[in-house]
Amino acid sequence: MLVLKGDVVRTSSGLSGEITDIWGIARPWAKLRQEDGQSAFILRTDVTEIVKRPPPKKGKR
Repeated sequence: MLVLKGDVVRTSSGLSGEITDIWGIARPWAKLRQEDGQSAFILRTDVTEIVKRPPPKKGKR
């Protein structure tokens, strides 16, 4: 599943929140800001559901 920065996701371990940072190629990691303000590091492969995705930004025209 393709996870982008700014997505609100739910993981297989029950955590949910907004993705604030993503990195890695072989082992894709993400930093998750939970609703109570705490941060957690998760593997992007543990994401089971994308709850909300922000609208795409407009390009230059």
